[in-house]
Amino acid sequence: MSFGLNLRQPTVTSLTKEARVEDVMLEKLRHDLKRLPEDRGFEEFGEMPVEDFAKALLKGYGWHEGRGVGKNAKEDVKIKQYTKRTDKEGLGFFSASLDSKNSNSGSVGDSVKENESERNKDGFSVGKEVRLIFGKKENLGLKGTIVKRLGSDSIVLRVEKSGESVKVRVSDVAELGSGEEEKCLKELKELKIREEKKPNDGDREQRPVKESRESLKIGNGGFVKERGVQWLRSHIRVRIISKDFKGGKLYLKKGEVVDVVGPSKCDVSMDESRELVQSVDQDHLEVALPLLGHPVLVLNGKHKGVYGNLVQRDLDREVGVVQDYGSHELLNVKLEQIAEYVGDPSYIGY
Repeated sequence: MSFGLNLRQPTVTSLTKEARVEDVMLEKLRHDLKRLPEDRGFEEFGEMPVEDFAKALLKGYGWHEGRGVGKNAKEDVKIKQYTKRTDKEGLGFFSASLDSKNSNSGSVGDSVKENESERNKDGFSVGKEVRLIFGKKENLGLKGTIVKRLGSDSIVLRVEKSGESVKVRVSDVAELGSGEEEKCLKELKELKIREEKKPNDGDREQRPVKESRESLKIGNGGFVKERGVQWLRSHIRVRIISKDFKGGKLYLKKGEVVDVVGPSKCDVSMDESRELVQSVDQDHLEVALPLLGHPVLVLNGKHKGVYGNLVQRDLDREVGVVQDYGSHELLNVKLEQIAEYVGDPSYIGY
């Protein structure tokens, strides 16, 4: 007699049963494959498109179109349609005219005409002759013709005297023969008379404050600094305002001051061409004011050297509110004292 575990040999009967089960499964698979229909290719999706698979599945559970999904659903939930916004139609934009256009769906040509009529609602259409009543002192009173509309607030004007095309705001021009034009021409005439009398006036203190401020105000979104004040700093944005500089090809072009090489000389990298223009005199430049929320640097005055964001500006009063980046204090400064800063704050100690 042997003791311990004894390995049992599989019987012939058990092997036969396992083999029979495998044979039955294989035979069933072959039978099912023979019963499958022939592949119809993409014709099979003609009766039931792919995008309707889910709908067909729900219909199998008793659902019908227009009915909500779920146990207590009363009605189908409407899909929120989001309309893509373009141009200046950002967050919070609302226009009754836009809604009326969507409700009255017309042809593409009709919508273009409606858009043009909206732009020309202020009366300044292409081909109309107007006069500049705001802007740079040297351009005040110039007459020109509108050659292009840029949205609802800007136009391209061809100046009659020089033939140049300049971009101005609609609010900076007036119709010929209007009261605004007459007022502008009258003020220009008075200003000319004062300038003619100026050499004969012994006391410069009596010059009107309004005239001195008009000589600083620029209609292209910037200010020319007073002569004798060195305001140039690296990494501020400027605009070239001299028609004689470089033959006038850089007139009204913007750029960044990359290096200050003297008290009133700097090197400027132009935005469009990335050309480096060297030894540009400060008298040929004006500072470029940023949009609200953009970084600025105070160039002179009581708060000289302060870096922060422009949180408010009043072009009529020529003042702005700057929030100091370090202390978050709100500072009132003149627009002529600040410029857009595009450099790293660490360059100026922030």
